[in-house]
Amino acid sequence: MADSTTLPSDVAPMLDISSTIRYYLSQKKKAPQTFGMNKYESLEDGRDFAVLSNEGGTTSGPPVKTDHFALILCLRGSSTKTVGQFTFEVQPQTVHLVSPGIINSYENSTSDLLLYMLLFRREFLDESFISGSIVDNLLLMNPDYPPVYTLDTYSFGAMKACFEKISDEFDRGGAFHLNIIRLQMLQLFYEMNRACEACLLGFSKHMNRQYQLTHGFKMLIEENFLTKRTVNEYADLLNISAKHLSESVKRETGESALEIIHRRLLREAQYLLSYSSWSIKEVAEHLQFDTASHFSRFFKQKTGLNPSQYSAAAVF
Repeated sequence: MADSTTLPSDVAPMLDISSTIRYYLSQKKKAPQTFGMNKYESLEDGRDFAVLSNEGGTTSGPPVKTDHFALILCLRGSSTKTVGQFTFEVQPQTVHLVSPGIINSYENSTSDLLLYMLLFRREFLDESFISGSIVDNLLLMNPDYPPVYTLDTYSFGAMKACFEKISDEFDRGGAFHLNIIRLQMLQLFYEMNRACEACLLGFSKHMNRQYQLTHGFKMLIEENFLTKRTVNEYADLLNISAKHLSESVKRETGESALEIIHRRLLREAQYLLSYSSWSIKEVAEHLQFDTASHFSRFFKQKTGLNPSQYSAAAVF
């Protein structure tokens, strides 16, 4: 493995809210939808709250990590989203939450996709009328379940109305408007948690041994992907045979265990190539490839592009 002690200190940054808004503004010309967008033509850094929409943008985006939460309501269309170890379908009448520091990406978005998005830093809620511990509990999702929830008709209507009231209140401004927005946000979180409870009741019936083993395997990958690259190493951590792990993962996901290990490594490579100032050699060292050539071969085999081509085509 490569020695990472010579790496520069400027690790790829987590995107702040202003950077995230700039990305969506860059797609604004592709669709007439302007929900929330008219507020952000000029941006200051340090923003800790935003409400906006995404319609008619790109069909896929590179993996990213942010320093803020994103609560996302789907009104129409669909997309495939990966958040941490979970991959799930974003469909109408669903809501999902992305927490800070969690690598996430999307692909296969349909042309009619319409999302309402609330971006916020946890600090924005410190002046709400509910204690910090309660807010933290509302934002703490079950780590064994994908962070996407299907809403019943009432909850979907309530959440959609909350998003629109938040946007209207922000447009209106005036005295106490931020406190009113915080109250509306808390209603959103309670509706999300109500949907979460309903989803978990149904989901628990399907959490058999095979699912639990696969989930544990993916969790271990999140913790160890930089240092452990073989199925045998993860099987040892789980105290099972590599054959049993491979067969269980294949039955549960349709993919090989090695493919899942490699995909997590690839996502980190895409993130670093898109957002860091590192050279390809430095990225290869950080990912603990023996040589930059070895890394380049791995990357091209998985994406069809060499790392320099991918980096040049990065969105940001």
